Amino acid sequence: MRNQSIHWIFAVSAGISCAGTTQAAVELFTDFAEWQAAAGSYSTVDFTGFPMGTFITDQYSALGVAFTDGNDSIQLTPGFTLDGAGLDGNGPTDLAFVQSMTAFAIHFPGVAQVQLLSGGDSLYLSPPVSGGGAGALGFLGVISTRLFDAARLIDPVFGDADIDNLYFGPPIPAPATIVLLTFASILHKRRRRC
Repeated sequence: MRNQSIHWIFAVSAGISCAGTTQAAVELFTDFAEWQAAAGSYSTVDFTGFPMGTFITDQYSALGVAFTDGNDSIQLTPGFTLDGAGLDGNGPTDLAFVQSMTAFAIHFPGVAQVQLLSGGDSLYLSPPVSGGGAGALGFLGVISTRLFDAARLIDPVFGDADIDNLYFGPPIPAPATIVLLTFASILHKRRRRC
């Protein structure tokens, strides 16, 4: 039986302006390879290199993320099948990003939901996604058309948001930037021909 991935695209209210309601689309992925292809470049936090029970707060700030609730700890167990190391959220896990992001994902055991936030306002809450069962990890990834600067991970069944690996990606260049880069590329090619 072929493993089928699930994609959902949600339009969520992202704010109100004089012109009306601004919408942000969030695409949900349950297949890592498909999320990778859509996300482009991203950073990975694998939680290796720390002793069992280490509380994680700002150890990954150089990568661009901090764990802000103060009670997330390293667990070394075969249940984290990617590398034997993961994070026990001891409840929900709150993250703050150094710069705003557009892509976010986790490998996890059990059940997971992700909430994306910008300036403290909720932009999106995913439906619960179940892991693979019998020792297999689940995957939950999102890509948003609106920037977010924080995320909250929730296990709606057991309460502890366990994470094997965490992934997050930088913002997509603004359309004007893409147009300028394309124009610059065309000019550069023209000059080389002349």
